[in-house]
Amino acid sequence: MMNIIQTTTFKPVNNNFLNSLNKDVKHIKNDSSKLLIPADKTTNFYKLEPQKYNELLEQNITKSYKKAHNDTAQKIQQEDKKITVKLGIDDRVDITAKKEAFITLKDHKPNFANKPTCRLINPTKSEIGKISKQILDRINKKVVAATKINQWKNTSSVIKWFNSIDDRDKHNFICFDIVEFYPSISQDLLNKALDFASIYDKITAEERNIIIQAKNSLLTNKQQQWQKKSSSTFDVTMGSFDGAETCELVGGFLLSQLQTKFGDKIGLYRDDGLAVTDTTPKMTENIKKEICRIFKKHGLQITIEANKQVVNFLDVTLNLSEKTYCPYTKPGDNLLYVHRESNHPPSITRNIPAGINRRISSLSSDQNAFDLAAPAYQKALDESGYNYKLTFEPPVENNRRKNRPRNDILWYNPPFSKNVNTNIGQRFLSLINRCFHKDHSLRKIFNKNKVKISYSCMPNIKQTIDNQNKQKLRLFNNSTTENEESKPCNCRKKDECPLDGNCLQAAVIYQAKVTRTDNNTHETYVGLTENDFKTRYRNHTASFRNIASRNSTELSKYVWSLKDNNINHVITWQIIARAKPYNSASKRCNLCLLEKFIIIREPHRCTLNKRNELVSGCRHRKKSLQRSN
Repeated sequence: MMNIIQTTTFKPVNNNFLNSLNKDVKHIKNDSSKLLIPADKTTNFYKLEPQKYNELLEQNITKSYKKAHNDTAQKIQQEDKKITVKLGIDDRVDITAKKEAFITLKDHKPNFANKPTCRLINPTKSEIGKISKQILDRINKKVVAATKINQWKNTSSVIKWFNSIDDRDKHNFICFDIVEFYPSISQDLLNKALDFASIYDKITAEERNIIIQAKNSLLTNKQQQWQKKSSSTFDVTMGSFDGAETCELVGGFLLSQLQTKFGDKIGLYRDDGLAVTDTTPKMTENIKKEICRIFKKHGLQITIEANKQVVNFLDVTLNLSEKTYCPYTKPGDNLLYVHRESNHPPSITRNIPAGINRRISSLSSDQNAFDLAAPAYQKALDESGYNYKLTFEPPVENNRRKNRPRNDILWYNPPFSKNVNTNIGQRFLSLINRCFHKDHSLRKIFNKNKVKISYSCMPNIKQTIDNQNKQKLRLFNNSTTENEESKPCNCRKKDECPLDGNCLQAAVIYQAKVTRTDNNTHETYVGLTENDFKTRYRNHTASFRNIASRNSTELSKYVWSLKDNNINHVITWQIIARAKPYNSASKRCNLCLLEKFIIIREPHRCTLNKRNELVSGCRHRKKSLQRSN
């Protein structure tokens, strides 16, 4: 593996699209005045002044949240730890990481230009939600299988339901939307849904406790934590691990009550509902009132429309009078696809046109519907550099047995870049084949059938925009963290500071150079520290003095070998890089990764370091685990 990394070669790539993209990235980075805020359900971005953004964010927070007490987060963590300890996974589960709340803009709403509305996103999520997700997924499957409710998973299931309606031209639609469904789910409503589900699946007290505990969360804004205005910390947040499954469970409970009155003529996809009726307009109004009553009974508000022959539902337009359906896009949404010349693996760009063709074909009831929808998609494909002609492909019933999911596959995910000349994937598979030959005891695990390549992508424009927004907001809010490089040296004798007055830098990778005075040769050592360098320096110097610590590091081993042979030497220190330590939100430790990269790519900097350091785990994650809490 070291050889693959060390011998990787690069090549210049020059195409118009990537050149234009690089210009856009530079423009985004150089424009320090405004933020770029994404739309909620379209591909659009809007420029906002930081002040205006803060106002909208605070309005949406204070509408439903209040400031939490200082010990609230600790109480939630204590309950999380009890669950992880009982399950025996406290050494693998991280303490919930604080992530700043943000908003997206609902540009599809009426009067958006004059009165913009937002969706508040709380990205802080407990890993208990991963456990809850598995439990809820099992429960939901059992409920749907037993009750036969129309709990739609995708557009295809909606179309299947639409096609099953007899005498469609004699029916009218009733469509409704649950207002702010996620945050409107109360603990009482969730318990009622669990009581309902327990009829069809056994739910233990422990499982119920996990599901409820996964909903206990706080919102973070400018380092201040907020909780729902109710006395509880219960909150079904957008983006939580089990948020969608929770909505499906509650939706199933609500559908069960609606089903007794409407049968199979009503269904739900998360917060969007659709029903058909062949009653008179007056009776339809009564049906509307009954639907509203059922939702209001459980503390939910809905918007509802009736007596419609044509509706836009998810990404399809359904027409009862003509018995047809066709693709639908929200007003103002621009069709946008990954460009053929973008920095993506060829396997992705190669399959995009055919995938779009299959999708709009499946959303078209016939050739005519396809022909009406296709021009907009064809234009988007052409603008994205693809030479592909869209043609209608009627969906074919596929009765082939689906491949069973394989849990024994090992995935290798190197990042893909057009600038990399070396075929990393091919070389890696060759390495596997060479190291684990046919007679090797581990051949059953490491072979071409069980080790697969799946390239990951480099950071995209969206990630660039997000990072720039964060930086601009920090500057505007005057909340930048103290720059570690500006910390003064606290050495009593400034001329004896190991780093010339910069010894208090933290989260650094450093180099020690040991020079022999007898022949002027030297050896080098690379290390890292999450804390300030001076603390790490003192530990090193202590290991040079205390014989009991002579084997604590490769550096101390070498220094003691010189001392044993009475060889005089001089040690000089320098900081060679800075990086962020382990982040429980991203599950990434850039500090450890950068140290390993330097050891591999610059061996002259670290002649004393051993190869086994490359396979060592991150030493900083332990502090983020529930076990250490």
